[in-house]
Amino acid sequence: TWYVTHVKNVTSPSVCQTFTTSQNDDTSIVDYSFPKDGQVISIHCEAQPEKEKRLTFTCKSGGTTIYTTIFIVMETDFEEYALFYRCITFKTNMSGVKAGEKADNYLVVSTKSDKEDIPAALQSLTSNLELKKCSEITKG
Repeated sequence: TWYVTHVKNVTSPSVCQTFTTSQNDDTSIVDYSFPKDGQVISIHCEAQPEKEKRLTFTCKSGGTTIYTTIFIVMETDFEEYALFYRCITFKTNMSGVKAGEKADNYLVVSTKSDKEDIPAALQSLTSNLELKKCSEITKG
């Protein structure tokens, strides 16, 4: 389980999500859910191996492709933290977003849900990004 702890852009209340990752042979899998209009929306994403540090996920909800997202791993220790650049291309119209629109973001993730500080190894990479703490975003 990974927790988004810091983001550059607050694109929606669900940007600070918790997600699980797994592998099925060569397929990388990410699952997460978020509340919307009194329901829980579940998203399932899958990616095939690509260039080092890059994965392109196809993400579906209820069998419908919602978006594709490119994740570029900028830095990670593979166990406790990672810094990603993420670019989403929406495939369906939803929540004021039209199919074809793009949204990008920088995310710091941790395996610890209570992680408040950006890990020292990520400080130089994140110092100019003006990242926001998820603990402060979700309070508001």
